[in-house]
Amino acid sequence: MDVGNAAPHTLVIYRPSKRADVVLRTLAQTSGGRVTVLSLAPQEPASKGCCDTRSVLWNCLCRDLAHEHLTRALAAVDGQRVIEVAVLDHEGRRAVEAVAAEARRLDATRIVLADPRVCGLGRRELRRLRASSPVPVVG
Repeated sequence: MDVGNAAPHTLVIYRPSKRADVVLRTLAQTSGGRVTVLSLAPQEPASKGCCDTRSVLWNCLCRDLAHEHLTRALAAVDGQRVIEVAVLDHEGRRAVEAVAAEARRLDATRIVLADPRVCGLGRRELRRLRASSPVPVVG
């Protein structure tokens, strides 16, 4: 990734809170490059030999909730700027790996935790993300 010549691309990990809304609104107003907002959706593996409706239902609920979070994110910026939004599925305790992989895939120049207290990552996961992220983690 050549970040020297490219416009900055901020990847925001978002879950609704007043603090997260303020951070997102500020980024929308001040960031000079692309802003992509991600909502994390934990997923359970569904059994291939049987239709495990509990896992399927859980996965659908988590994705639906993540979409609701992104709706609030869009409302928080209130058309001040075009931002991209996406749900990031991850298996169980693999959220850190999913975020790091998404940052690489999107050529992000930094990751912003809109509100670290409610972003969907625990303290250990936040430490792991900061230690293993391919780009700086802010928040």
